[in-house]
Amino acid sequence: MHMVELADKTAEAAWKIRNLEDFDARLERAARRVDELTGRPEAALVIYEAALMKSGRPREEVAGLVDRFRETFEDEEEPLTIPRVSALMKVEGDEWFFGDRELRVLTGQLLGQFQHRVAQYNYLDERTVLRRWADSYDTRLFIRRRILDTEPVVGVTGAFDLELMQYLRVIAGGDTLVPTEGVARGLELLGLERTSDGYETLARAERVALHLELPAPVVGEMLEEFAREGFTGFPAPPGG
Repeated sequence: MHMVELADKTAEAAWKIRNLEDFDARLERAARRVDELTGRPEAALVIYEAALMKSGRPREEVAGLVDRFRETFEDEEEPLTIPRVSALMKVEGDEWFFGDRELRVLTGQLLGQFQHRVAQYNYLDERTVLRRWADSYDTRLFIRRRILDTEPVVGVTGAFDLELMQYLRVIAGGDTLVPTEGVARGLELLGLERTSDGYETLARAERVALHLELPAPVVGEMLEEFAREGFTGFPAPPGG
């Protein structure tokens, strides 16, 4: 699809969403789901959740295990910082990783990478460092150039594909979205040509979010909802 034509198509898709009769209700539902996704206050548990998602289990199951970990080790005297969670995970059993030793190793690697990152910004708290990583120009650039595996914090572990990397960026508070099958289908229902290229899906959906002047994760959730419903009742753009 030609660049100018694509820009027109994403602007048109944004117009169709904005002019839905139930736009406000859809926006509210999507925003609530994003709040649920991004609500973890501890950076270490955000990283742990993303690592567990590599298991391929449903998010509810993953979030349940992370919540159990918090309840088990929560301590007013000792917050669940990255160093503390790393230390706990070195001595605790594989049951915290669905019995998968490789997930345990991966979680340790990721926590170590971010601990190093936090040390470079000793005037910022861990959660802020994580969010800034998620939204940084450099992180965006590695993904836009499709060289995710050379991104120096998460990419170099070699364990995360585009969807997992994007999941971590979203739950860390980044203004981006996960280019799922649902997002691709939502864009198709809005009149954009189908693509199986995750990077292209991500770029198109982020452009729709820019046109809507809404946070990208919220638009991602709206697109997912269109896909789940198989929704086709979009208004016709003027002159369309």
